[in-house]
Amino acid sequence: MTSGKTRPEAAQVKRDAAVAAEPVAPVAVAEQPVVEQVAAPAAAVSESAAGQPDIKALAERVKARRKENGWTQADVAKKGGPSAGSISQIERCLIEEPAEDLLAKLDAALEWPSGTADGIVRGLVGAAS
Repeated sequence: MTSGKTRPEAAQVKRDAAVAAEPVAPVAVAEQPVVEQVAAPAAAVSESAAGQPDIKALAERVKARRKENGWTQADVAKKGGPSAGSISQIERCLIEEPAEDLLAKLDAALEWPSGTADGIVRGLVGAAS
Protein backbone atom coordinates (compact mmCIF):
# COMPACT_ATOMS: atom_id res chain seq x y z
CA MET A 1 0.00 0.00 0.00
CA THR A 2 1.29 3.41 -0.89
CA SER A 3 0.65 6.64 0.87
CA GLY A 4 0.50 8.60 -2.35
CA LYS A 5 3.46 10.71 -1.33
CA THR A 6 6.40 11.13 -3.68
CA ARG A 7 9.67 9.67 -2.55
CA PRO A 8 12.24 12.36 -1.66
CA GLU A 9 14.72 11.03 -4.25
CA ALA A 10 12.16 11.24 -7.03
CA ALA A 11 11.28 14.82 -6.05
CA GLN A 12 14.95 15.80 -6.20
CA VAL A 13 15.31 14.25 -9.66
CA LYS A 14 12.28 16.24 -10.88
CA ARG A 15 13.73 19.48 -9.46
CA ASP A 16 17.14 18.80 -11.08
CA ALA A 17 15.46 18.10 -14.42
CA ALA A 18 13.49 21.32 -14.18
CA VAL A 19 16.62 23.35 -13.38
CA ALA A 20 18.51 21.73 -16.24
CA ALA A 21 15.69 22.55 -18.66
CA GLU A 22 15.71 26.27 -17.84
CA PRO A 23 17.39 28.37 -20.51
CA VAL A 24 20.73 29.77 -19.48
CA ALA A 25 21.82 33.15 -20.74
CA PRO A 26 25.26 33.04 -22.30
CA VAL A 27 27.89 34.80 -20.27
CA ALA A 28 30.10 37.13 -22.22
CA VAL A 29 33.73 36.78 -21.32
CA ALA A 30 35.95 39.56 -22.48
CA GLU A 31 39.15 38.20 -23.90
CA GLN A 32 42.12 39.43 -21.99
CA PRO A 33 45.26 40.00 -24.02
CA VAL A 34 48.00 37.61 -23.05
CA VAL A 35 50.97 39.54 -21.81
CA GLU A 36 54.21 37.68 -21.75
CA GLN A 37 56.77 38.91 -19.34
CA VAL A 38 60.13 38.39 -20.88
CA ALA A 39 63.02 39.46 -18.75
CA ALA A 40 66.62 39.04 -19.71
CA PRO A 41 68.44 36.93 -17.13
CA ALA A 42 70.81 38.86 -14.92
CA ALA A 43 73.55 36.64 -16.27
CA ALA A 44 73.18 38.16 -19.74
CA VAL A 45 73.97 41.69 -18.57
CA SER A 46 77.58 42.77 -18.44
CA GLU A 47 79.04 44.18 -15.25
CA SER A 48 80.01 47.44 -16.88
CA ALA A 49 76.41 47.97 -18.03
CA ALA A 50 74.59 47.24 -14.77
CA GLY A 51 77.14 46.50 -12.05
CA GLN A 52 76.41 42.76 -12.39
CA PRO A 53 78.95 40.06 -13.19
CA ASP A 54 79.09 39.17 -16.89
CA ILE A 55 78.25 35.51 -16.45
CA LYS A 56 77.19 35.10 -20.06
CA ALA A 57 80.60 36.19 -21.31
CA LEU A 58 82.31 33.79 -18.90
CA ALA A 59 80.03 30.94 -20.03
CA GLU A 60 80.79 31.60 -23.69
CA ARG A 61 84.53 31.92 -23.15
CA VAL A 62 84.81 28.79 -21.00
CA LYS A 63 82.87 26.70 -23.50
CA ALA A 64 84.78 28.13 -26.47
CA ARG A 65 88.16 27.46 -24.82
CA ARG A 66 87.12 23.94 -23.87
CA LYS A 67 85.87 23.12 -27.38
CA GLU A 68 88.91 24.77 -28.99
CA ASN A 69 91.12 22.30 -27.15
CA GLY A 70 88.80 19.31 -27.62
CA TRP A 71 88.26 18.95 -23.86
CA THR A 72 85.15 17.63 -22.16
CA GLN A 73 83.90 19.17 -18.95
CA ALA A 74 85.37 16.15 -17.15
CA ASP A 75 88.75 16.78 -18.83
CA VAL A 76 88.79 20.34 -17.48
CA ALA A 77 87.91 19.08 -14.01
CA LYS A 78 90.74 16.51 -14.18
CA LYS A 79 93.18 19.26 -15.13
CA GLY A 80 92.56 20.93 -11.76
CA GLY A 81 89.48 22.92 -12.67
CA PRO A 82 86.16 22.99 -10.89
CA SER A 83 84.03 19.82 -10.95
CA ALA A 84 82.40 18.85 -14.24
CA GLY A 85 79.04 19.74 -12.68
CA SER A 86 80.27 23.23 -11.81
CA ILE A 87 81.62 23.70 -15.33
CA SER A 88 78.24 22.66 -16.70
CA GLN A 89 76.54 25.21 -14.44
CA ILE A 90 78.99 27.92 -15.52
CA GLU A 91 78.39 27.18 -19.20
CA ARG A 92 74.61 27.35 -18.64
CA CYS A 93 74.86 30.65 -16.69
CA LEU A 94 73.55 29.04 -13.50
CA ILE A 95 76.27 30.37 -11.20
CA GLU A 96 75.45 34.04 -10.73
CA GLU A 97 78.48 35.05 -8.68
CA PRO A 98 81.37 32.62 -9.05
CA ALA A 99 83.78 32.47 -6.11
CA GLU A 100 87.37 33.60 -6.52
CA ASP A 101 88.73 30.08 -6.03
CA LEU A 102 86.44 28.74 -8.76
CA LEU A 103 87.69 31.42 -11.17
CA ALA A 104 91.30 30.64 -10.25
CA LYS A 105 90.70 26.93 -10.94
CA LEU A 106 89.23 27.84 -14.33
CA ASP A 107 92.33 29.87 -15.19
CA ALA A 108 94.61 26.95 -14.30
CA ALA A 109 92.61 24.22 -16.02
CA LEU A 110 91.89 26.23 -19.18
CA GLU A 111 95.54 27.33 -19.31
CA TRP A 112 94.65 31.00 -19.12
CA PRO A 113 96.88 33.61 -17.49
CA SER A 114 96.04 34.15 -13.82
CA GLY A 115 93.09 36.51 -13.37
CA THR A 116 91.60 35.96 -16.84
CA ALA A 117 88.33 34.39 -15.68
CA ASP A 118 87.87 37.15 -13.09
CA GLY A 119 88.59 39.75 -15.77
CA ILE A 120 85.96 38.23 -18.05
CA VAL A 121 83.36 38.30 -15.28
CA ARG A 122 84.17 41.93 -14.48
CA GLY A 123 84.05 42.95 -18.14
CA LEU A 124 87.77 43.79 -18.21
CA VAL A 125 88.77 41.13 -20.73
CA GLY A 126 87.46 41.44 -24.29
CA ALA A 127 85.04 39.05 -25.92
CA ALA A 128 86.22 35.83 -27.53
CA SER A 129 87.21 36.18 -31.14
